[in-house]
Amino acid sequence: MRTLENIYQNTLGTSYKLYHQQNKPSIALEINQISFLINNQELKAFVNSTESIINYHSQCTCPPDLENKMVIYQAKQTEIRMILSYNQLIQLKDLLKGTHFKLSMDSILHKYKIN
Repeated sequence: MRTLENIYQNTLGTSYKLYHQQNKPSIALEINQISFLINNQELKAFVNSTESIINYHSQCTCPPDLENKMVIYQAKQTEIRMILSYNQLIQLKDLLKGTHFKLSMDSILHKYKIN
């Protein structure tokens, strides 16, 4: 049996914890009707990649809603390419960092038995 628990969401997408029967939970990201599973290490790499892309395009003079920014997510056996606007890139960064923050806080609270 699998269970989903909402972690974080914004206008671009939603992240979930996906619980399997006996395994550690996976992170499910749903972005623009695309869903994929990642682990914490891949989430951190995706955050860093997105921040690099935003920094690269920060001086762009094109309209912020023009969809011309390439985001590439790579894992061991997966590569996902998305064309997003600058505004959507900011939303993607928010989704990824919000997810990472919430998971980190949950881990700290659990470690100190606060939750």
